[in-house]
Amino acid sequence: MPLSPGDRAPDFELYGKAAGDAPKYRLSEALANGGVVLQFFPLPFTGVCGAQMCSVRDNIGAYEGLTIWGVTGHYPQLIAAWDKENDFRVPILADYDHEVSREYVGLYEDVLPSGLGYCSKRSVVAIGGDGLVKYLWTTEVPGVAPDQSVVTEAIAAARS
Repeated sequence: MPLSPGDRAPDFELYGKAAGDAPKYRLSEALANGGVVLQFFPLPFTGVCGAQMCSVRDNIGAYEGLTIWGVTGHYPQLIAAWDKENDFRVPILADYDHEVSREYVGLYEDVLPSGLGYCSKRSVVAIGGDGLVKYLWTTEVPGVAPDQSVVTEAIAAARS
């Protein structure tokens, strides 16, 4: 069952993009430095997912003092190729077994292109430095990206 505001965010460790050795990112280590905003998205190399993560890149100053990560259910090598094209400037984490996505926001099942049984739901999750989920936005429609008001709320919530 996906998380709700007020829930304790479960710790996780995921690989980032592969460029040589793929680095690992652990939530509990990031929380030691303050709030975290997670941007979940279903598919690299698609228009809406690209727009979502390019918006993060283009507004990176708004996240000052916070940790910001993208999370998707794909492999580090694919993420690295996509990031090379877009220079997102934030780590994109590989949740290739979909366990973090399932636990945090849920999955789209059988609604995406043929051959993809399930993918991470498009979501924005704000976690305060205390480890509690402060804000969560999720859409049931994969083609709908979070607008700037969602991101602004998430940033404010992660700082609270």
